Amino acid sequence: MGSQGERRTRKGKKRTHLAKVGTHDAARAEQHREREAIADTMGFGRTPAWVRWTALLVAAVIVIGGVVTLVALA
Repeated sequence: MGSQGERRTRKGKKRTHLAKVGTHDAARAEQHREREAIADTMGFGRTPAWVRWTALLVAAVIVIGGVVTLVALA
C-alpha cells in the first residue's frame, strides 16, 4: 500500500500531494484545465501564453478599430 493522499509517480520524480476535493487548489486546477480545453478547441492548445495574449490584443485592436470606423462614418 502506498502513502494515503499522494499520487503515484514515474521513475525519478517526487511524489505530489493531492488537494482535497472542494479546496481552493482543486478549484484553481479545474479552472486551469477548463481554460486549456477552451484554448485547445480554438487551436491554441500548446502555444505559449505570450502568443495567446498577442492574438487577443490584435483581435481587440481590430474590433476597436472597426467600431471607431463605424462611428466615424455615421
